[in-house]
Formats: sequence, C-alpha cells, structure tokens
Amino acid sequence: MGSITENAWSIIPEPELSLRGRPGGYVLALLLVFAATLVSIATLTLAGSRSTSLPFMVALVVVGIWCGMRPALTAAIAAFLSYNFLVADPQLAFSFEPADVVVLVSFLLAALLVGAMAGQLSDRTHAVTDQLRRLTALLAASRDLSVATAASEVAQSLARTLKSGSNIEAAIWSVNRGERTLLAMTDAVSVVGAESDEDLKALVLAGKNALLRDLRTARGTVGLVAMWTDRKVETPAASDWLEALLKLGAIAFDRTTLAEDVFEARLIADREGLRTALLSSLSHDLRTPIATILASASSLLEHDSRFDGTTRRELLDTIQEQAERLNRYVSNLLDMTRLETGVLALKRALMEPAEAMISALEQTRRRLVGRRVERAFTASNVMISVDPVLIEQALVNILENAAEFSPPGSIIRVGVAREDDEVMLVVADQGPGVSAEERPQVFDKFFRGGANRRREGGVGLGLAVAKGIVEAFGGQIGVESPVWDGRGARFIIRLPAQQAMEPKE
Repeated sequence: MGSITENAWSIIPEPELSLRGRPGGYVLALLLVFAATLVSIATLTLAGSRSTSLPFMVALVVVGIWCGMRPALTAAIAAFLSYNFLVADPQLAFSFEPADVVVLVSFLLAALLVGAMAGQLSDRTHAVTDQLRRLTALLAASRDLSVATAASEVAQSLARTLKSGSNIEAAIWSVNRGERTLLAMTDAVSVVGAESDEDLKALVLAGKNALLRDLRTARGTVGLVAMWTDRKVETPAASDWLEALLKLGAIAFDRTTLAEDVFEARLIADREGLRTALLSSLSHDLRTPIATILASASSLLEHDSRFDGTTRRELLDTIQEQAERLNRYVSNLLDMTRLETGVLALKRALMEPAEAMISALEQTRRRLVGRRVERAFTASNVMISVDPVLIEQALVNILENAAEFSPPGSIIRVGVAREDDEVMLVVADQGPGVSAEERPQVFDKFFRGGANRRREGGVGLGLAVAKGIVEAFGGQIGVESPVWDGRGARFIIRLPAQQAMEPKE
C-alpha cells in the first residue's frame, strides 16, 4: 500500500458479538431462569414439589458454562426470588415463614454454590484455553517473524497473530524516517478516505475501543499498531502476551530495516567495485586498440610515400582489425548496461537456429582465420523465438572467445541440435579449457580467467553479455570442460523450441 500521506485511510472495525463478560450474558442468564421457572411450575403441576428445584440447578450450570461466574451468581439470586415468588407456597407472594426458611436458605446456598462453581470452572477453562491459544499464536508469530524478509511480511504476521491470539482487529504501519506506510490490516477492518494524515490520526483515535501503540526499539519508532480490543485484553495474562508480541514485531521491523540498509550498502559497494573494474579495463583494454590505430594512421600519414603496397595494406588491415575490436568492446559495454537497467529492447521473431549460427560465423570470419571450423547442423523443422540481432551478437561473443583461446590450426566445432523441447547451439574449441574452480565465474562481468586462460585483450564482458541475452529469451547457457583430451571447452546455449510454420501451398 502507498504512503498514507498521499492517500490516507480511516480504520473502523466491525463489532464482535460475545456473551462472556458482556451485558448479553446477563440477559441470557435471566432468560434461562425464566425458562427454568416455567419448567418448574409445570413440574409442580405434574409431579408435585419434590423436583421443582432441579430445573433451576440445570439452568445455573448452563449459565455458568456459557456466561461465566458473575452472570451465574446473578442468575442464582434471580432463581431464588423466582422460586420463592412463583413456585414455593404460597405462590405469587414472597414468604419467609420460619418453617420455610431452612428450605429457602438451602435453595439459595445451593443455587449460589452451583452457579459459582460452574461459572468459576468455566472461567478458568476459558482462561486456560485463551492462554494456550495465545501461547501457540505467539510461538507461530515468533517463527514467522524470524524468517520475515520484508516489512510487509512482518505486518501481515502481526495482524494475523493479533486476530488468532486475542481476536483483536488491527491495522499496522511501518515507520521509516518519519514516514508511515500502511502495510496490513485484518479482514474485519474497513477503510474510509481521509483528506490528510492528521484526519486519519483523529479518526483512528475516535474508533470504538481503539488503541494506538508505537513499536519502538533502540533505534526509535519503527512501526505503529492500531487495535480494537474487547475486555479480554485487560487481563494481566493477555496484556503480557500483547506486550511480548508487539516487542517481537518491533524487533522484526527493525531487523528488516537493517537488512534493507545492509542490502543498499552492499549495492553501493558492488557499484563501486564495478566502477573500479570498469575503469581498470577501460584504462588498458580500450586504450590498446586506440593506440594501435593512432600509430598505424600516423605512419600512413607521415611515411606513406616510403611504404610499398604490401606494407600499406598491412597497416590498413591493422587499423580495421583494431577498430572492429574497439567496436566490440563498446558494444558489449552498452549491451551490458542495457541488460542491467532493463532497457534492452527485444524484437522477437521466429528464425531458424542454423541461420543464426551461420550469420555469426560470417561476422567472425576474420577472427577465425587459421582455425578449422567444423559444422554439425542436425536440427530441422524447428524454429527459435529470438531477436535475430541479439542472438547473433551472443553467438559472435562465444565464437570470438573460442577464437581467442584456440591455438592456430586447431578445430572449432559448431553445431545446432534439438533435444526434447529445446534447441541447442553449441560452440566447442581446443583451447586450454575452463577449470572446475572457474566454471561458476566464467559468465561473470569482467572475469578474464586464470593464468592459463588470461588473454591480452578484452574487458571480460563478452560471455556475460551472451548470458544476459540468452536468459532474456528464456534460455540457458552453460560450459563443459574438458572436451578434447583434457583440453577445450564446449559452450551450449539452450533455447525453447518453436514449431516451424508449414509452408502455404
């Protein structure tokens, strides 16, 4: 939910119906005594006076069980008066004759004793049941709050526990840097619009039996709870339970806030580390092709007449090669930035996977000079849903990586195959391979391999960009090594297979 300073809410709970400890309990007690009186009068007519007190005793037990001790004692007095006035002789008159005093006093004492014992036993049973329910709810809340990772989860757990533990309707806000945000409320709570935060506070305070409690820790106020309670919360046991729950909630809110602060600090540290690595790469890997281009161009400008055609051709080839290298570095940097910020536009289209591989091979033709490329395209009648430009870029990065680490005269195998519902695009080289320790890092940004794989150029973004592109299409990329006599690496791209469209006749 949004901040209540922008769209405030007034919380008004629906009333709860319960007879124990409420005026309705006394009304029920008197109604049961009246019913017992009618039964007793009927018994007097049919069976004489020997069983006229039994209906009253049954009524007192029922009142004690349903309504508690105080309504039971009230019912006992009412039963005594009703018995004396309507049942005992003379009827329709209060009689305190010496001969009847013992009977009447015995009835009164029995009524008070039965009502008191039934009510007290019922009250204690309900108290133990309530306490067990609260302890169970508190234990569950402690478990939920200990694993909560967000303030919204803490608030929902608190609201759920207040309802299940003491039947408390609640609305819960988090407080962060002085700003309150409504996170959770129980089902019986309804919302009414308010113009401002001050209106909201006044309306909450004006709610029936409303309590406002701040959740405080050593760092200050971390939350606010508005509660609508019944009289059960006024007991010492219920009050202690509520205090313990709110303290747990405050600690959980504080912990999630600290976790968010730690996460933000870690992001800042990661950004600083990324910036350092990027500057380090830029300072060396981008300056190298620029320096080569400048040197070759300067030589052509200053000494063009002294160079023969072969030398001039070699210098021009060097300029072109280094310019393409520089273009790859910049493209990878831009692609990685777009991938991480989520602004990389995907223009999906159905294409044949072999077409993507052939196009990538054509783009890297110059880089693959001196290596023997073997092709194995076995997938047929299948398509992939990708952005043709981006998937080709991912394959180009993998092929350039293979060319970089493969010695002259070695074999690079490329393949397209289908496995179940996936299309596999495979590039395998005969380079030094990837050690088991490096495999989890090989697709990380700026990772350039250990001593056996470290290359002179490259910013370490090619494989990271390829991974980001493949995952953007719902695919996966992995590496296997070794693949040839203890050497070599095989990079496998897996993409969801799409059925090829039937040609129209």
